[in-house]
Amino acid sequence: MGLISLFLALLPAGHSQTKNEVGLVIGATTTPSQTLSQGGDLTFNPSLNLGAEYDRRLATAKRVAIYGGADDLASPLDVKLNQPPQGVSPQYAYEFLTPHVRVKFNPAGPIAPWFSFGGGYARFLEKVPSAGPSFRPGTNTGTFEFGAGIDTRSVVRVLKIPIGFRFEVRDFYSGLPNYDRTIDTSRQNSVAFTGGLLIRF
Repeated sequence: MGLISLFLALLPAGHSQTKNEVGLVIGATTTPSQTLSQGGDLTFNPSLNLGAEYDRRLATAKRVAIYGGADDLASPLDVKLNQPPQGVSPQYAYEFLTPHVRVKFNPAGPIAPWFSFGGGYARFLEKVPSAGPSFRPGTNTGTFEFGAGIDTRSVVRVLKIPIGFRFEVRDFYSGLPNYDRTIDTSRQNSVAFTGGLLIRF
């Protein structure tokens, strides 16, 4: 970590006039287990995720910058249940579209930690269970988003566009997919661990 910090500190400073940032990230989403009202638990395998994030700088103080934006996180491969009970939807796809506010510290430094919060739309598309002929897939609900991460200074330029890196963890607290079974709670956490490129312009 010390060598990485030294390397980042020697990089040229980022351009202060860049107000827009686009993050292109990939990672994994984990989902805590859920308890069925009739007894038993639903446990989930981690799933691959892909995301795109846009932010525009709204204000800058001495060592703090405030951004407003939106992000889109989706599963190219479904979230699959580990040994699902009979009659339960065995997997689902998801998409979270969430406007947010991002507060970034030391934005011109080699490493800029930040936190974000927001809320928006969640879409789940469930697989029809083998014993559920009347099952209707597709659930729309709301979601809150809370996240934290770090951004690096720009490390390379492509067509004169500065590009750095972003590493983050976000929690999407949403309604439930339709499992075709009653769950003890009405909410679900989807925790996304992602990293990727940060494009500034």
